[in-house]
Amino acid sequence: MKRPLLLALAAGLLASPALADTWVKNINGIQADGHGQLQHFSGLVVGEDGKVRTILTGPPPPITYAHTIDGQGRTLLPGLIDAHGHVNDLGFAALRLDLVGTASLTELQQRLRDYAAAHPDAKWILGGGWNQELWPNKNFPTAADLDAAVPDRPVVLERVDGHAIAVNSAAMKAAGVTAATPAPHGGEIHDGVFVDNAIALVGKAIPKPTDADLDQALAKAQEILLADGVTGVGSMSTSIADWQAFRRAGEAGRLNVRLMAYLSGTQSMSAVPHPTAWLYG
Repeated sequence: MKRPLLLALAAGLLASPALADTWVKNINGIQADGHGQLQHFSGLVVGEDGKVRTILTGPPPPITYAHTIDGQGRTLLPGLIDAHGHVNDLGFAALRLDLVGTASLTELQQRLRDYAAAHPDAKWILGGGWNQELWPNKNFPTAADLDAAVPDRPVVLERVDGHAIAVNSAAMKAAGVTAATPAPHGGEIHDGVFVDNAIALVGKAIPKPTDADLDQALAKAQEILLADGVTGVGSMSTSIADWQAFRRAGEAGRLNVRLMAYLSGTQSMSAVPHPTAWLYG
């Protein structure tokens, strides 16, 4: 009597759901095993805590799982780690005017007009990504070119390489820059285009982002990173304001990417009690 009873109990346990575990099946899984060797697997079991319980390389055990996800043969990799990134900059770039791929000055002006119309409350219009080398005449945009699109608010548009900005007349006025302003050492000024060290002449006038701005940028950056499978980033040139945004997100349970924060400058290091890293998630 004992043996049939034990068999019946075992069969019952195998047929019952494995708590809240999820079986991810039908995948082309690739990872490095504990010995650094490439390992292929066809499925995995994820616990309710989100951690992988089991890697399946053969047929699944005869257990009914609470949830099943069919990977449809797609490739599954461990989370990627970006060793050198600028997290909040990524978020701000996605939230601002995107000029990547503009094929002409006319297209840049139209994107600028459209963005200004869609953001009537923005006191400054910031964006970037333009590259005049992709345009037919290859001429740099001028302040007058940007005035023709948006004359009533300061406009600052960064070149794709980050070594120059194009600004309109309102931005130069807000920064106190005139035709008589000399270019600093290591910088150049050309009719609304500020190169390298001259960028700071206008940059100092741009309002600093608020805590709400930083939080929004971090949320957007995480959305982009996770969509591409990036789960960890070495966050370079992290300012105190950036670090505080990371900490706010972590303490509120909104930090879903692991960040290794490299603080910018000795002043930042002295302002943070433990500057090595803040890890959440």
